[in-house]
Formats: sequence, C-alpha cells, structure tokens
Amino acid sequence: MLTTFRKNGIACALLLGLCLSALPARAEDPAHEVVGLFVQSCLRHVEDPDDLKAWIAATPQLQKLPKQQADGFLLGKRGDAWSASNDTGQFVLIVFSDDTCTVMAQLASADQVSLLFSEYVRRKKLPIDKVGDRKEFVRGIDQREETYRSSAGRLLYEVVLLTSKSQRAEVQAVLTTRPNR
Repeated sequence: MLTTFRKNGIACALLLGLCLSALPARAEDPAHEVVGLFVQSCLRHVEDPDDLKAWIAATPQLQKLPKQQADGFLLGKRGDAWSASNDTGQFVLIVFSDDTCTVMAQLASADQVSLLFSEYVRRKKLPIDKVGDRKEFVRGIDQREETYRSSAGRLLYEVVLLTSKSQRAEVQAVLTTRPNR
C-alpha cells in the first residue's frame, strides 16, 4: 500500500507542477498553510466524509478544478480536486471516492511540515501514533515518508506525510488521511 502511495505521490507531484506551474507563488509560510489546510479539511473530517463535503462547499477559497485538471490528480480513481492556492503558494485538496483525502503543496519546508504536524498532534492530544518514518531517494530526489495510525475513535485511520527538501521536487509536501477498512 505504501508503494502505491509513493507511486501515486510521485505522479501527483509531477501533475501538480504541470497543472499549477503558471500560477504565481510567494513562499511566505507555505508549511503553516499546507498543515492548516490539511488539519481543517482531511484530519478534522476524517471520521465523517459528509462533514468534509459540507466544509468544502462552505469554503469559498476552494476552487473546484475542471475535470481535465482534476483527473491528473485522481490518477484514474474517482473523486474531486480543488485548488486552494493563494498568495502563500500553490495548494490542492483532493478527495477520493474511498474517502481518502490529500492536501499537496508545491513548495513547503519538509522539516517545518513535519514539525508543525507533530506539534499539532501533541498539542491537541490526538489519539494517533507515529508508526513509521523512512527516508529514501527516488529518481535522485530525497523523500521522507512519515506514517501515523489512529488508536481511538469511531473510525480508525492512517495519516501519511510525504515530504521532500529537494528544490527539484515538483511537490514538497503531500499529506493524506485514509480510513483503515
């Protein structure tokens, strides 16, 4: 499953660059932005996909991507994608039909994303435990994959943070929640 995620993450990373490369980006604090968007959307609503849909509908900053662009992020799966790009950078929210939810940032400090997420988990005392942390090079680009699993709640789920410090990476942060079914 992680191999599939890694392949999909790489493909999504390439597509994010292609789909959003024409948009201007300023790197004021993209790590806070991507973690904040992830927490507000995917993480907060992981146990209730209908609440996530309602939150998306009530969030005017999210612009639904046209089918052709969304298909590039969905990689043959069913779902929808929204641009959440702003003055801070280029961000995409993807919700798959299996209730997997992903937020991507084209530019974001890998170390800051990891730190901000782990601090959020600690501060909010979320019932999720870090179960994996591995680093590797994929096609000459560094990649870190951190995996967390929930230990309580109505629905058990997994959180995966895929980050890269490489300036050559099309996407430097991919944060995903997926239900453990």
